[in-house]
Amino acid sequence: MLSKKQLALISVGTSLSFWDIFNVPYIINASASQIGAVPSTLLLSAEMLGYFTGGSINGFISSKYGRKIGIILSMLVIFFGSLLGFLSTNYLELTIAEFIIGFGIEGEVATVPSYVSEMTITNFRGRAVGLTTLGGFLMSLLVGPIALVVGDNWRLLFLPSLVISAFALTFRISLPESKMWEEKKGEKMVWDNTVLLFIAVWFTSYFAGYSLFSSPLFSLLSSKGFSDATLYYTYILYGDPLGVTIASVLNDRFERKFSSSFSNIASGVAIVAMPILGGVFLLIAGFIVMFFQGFKFPTMYSYTAENLGTKIRSLGYGIADGVGHLGGAIGPIIFAMSYSYSAEYAFLLVGVISAVSGVLLLKGLRTKGKALEELKG
Repeated sequence: MLSKKQLALISVGTSLSFWDIFNVPYIINASASQIGAVPSTLLLSAEMLGYFTGGSINGFISSKYGRKIGIILSMLVIFFGSLLGFLSTNYLELTIAEFIIGFGIEGEVATVPSYVSEMTITNFRGRAVGLTTLGGFLMSLLVGPIALVVGDNWRLLFLPSLVISAFALTFRISLPESKMWEEKKGEKMVWDNTVLLFIAVWFTSYFAGYSLFSSPLFSLLSSKGFSDATLYYTYILYGDPLGVTIASVLNDRFERKFSSSFSNIASGVAIVAMPILGGVFLLIAGFIVMFFQGFKFPTMYSYTAENLGTKIRSLGYGIADGVGHLGGAIGPIIFAMSYSYSAEYAFLLVGVISAVSGVLLLKGLRTKGKALEELKG
């Protein structure tokens, strides 16, 4: 089993997965004035396409050759992607860098929840997964202020990734292999149709979540009289780490089937309300949206891993989450195009899709208090 120190150090590396997610909105906002609102969202779409490929490939490697190799490989890819982003001189190079980083991030997402779930006791499993990812979401507390300071010097946002990934890569070499994987490594992988359910779940959830990282939200704030949209977007974004923190602490107290579902539905309702509101009420609604967008991750990360058997867990997780990120690739584009037609329609569309994800989650297993062997083996 993993010690608390090992979980904390794993979390340091996993934090990179979310450092880049949170810095992309600021890069998009800076580039929109130069290449246009819709073209600038291609940076985010490139990262989502990296997720699509990285999850399946690293998930397969982790299922066949071990979880440890998977979590080492993900850090190595993030390091090289961050290096390219830091050294990039134009938006083409930046787009390629975001694709590579997305590949590494999804490799991380596909393996870490499975690895941690398999290496912790039943009654601590949800909190362990939540606390491992918590460090990543807390990065939003740093990304916002740093992005405001560096302004158009967006290359500096890649510097922390270089330092942290180098450290995490060194540490992970000393981690033990998953005992559950070692016991099952000789078995043949058998397809589980549950993966299809979670492809749909993650596709709709990411469609909504990543849409909120694109230009329409900045445009809405500006149209509602907030002169510094970047500053007020940062205030809204702070709901995300608060949601993750609370969900991480409470992750084992509630049935994750229902807590995962509720967070997506509640976020969807708040998204629909945003263009109707103004002033402080708009900021409160935006904060609520981000709160539940953050709340969903510790619960959904744990819940997805629990619904899949050990042999296919990393691969199935990687496919579901990776293919699901295609929703994150097309969501911001559709959101931006819809917003140019009608703000109310655009936010209604995104809100409904978020709620659909919540409804789909109700088709999963009840997992509270059950060992992984009891669920799918």
